[in-house]
Amino acid sequence: METQSYVIILRPANEYGNPGTNERVNEHFEYLKGLLEKGVLTMAGRFSEVLIGLDIIETPSQEEALRIMKDDPAVKSGVFHAELHPWRIALKAK
Repeated sequence: METQSYVIILRPANEYGNPGTNERVNEHFEYLKGLLEKGVLTMAGRFSEVLIGLDIIETPSQEEALRIMKDDPAVKSGVFHAELHPWRIALKAK
């Protein structure tokens, strides 16, 4: 089955910094590790100088990509705001 790549951009949201933030961020990290094990997550990280994260996923549909984004515990809890963008890869290392 062919997949499409998507970029998820994560930024702090209203609940960021409130009690429970560290727990939600830890749950977010575990969620990403699960996506990596399933072969859905290509890579994830954050920018060094600003608190913005970037995840690259591959799914068969935009609906699936949206579900994955919205199921992230830090997004569900309002700690992170997430944006989904289809991404067409021009060059990729093997």
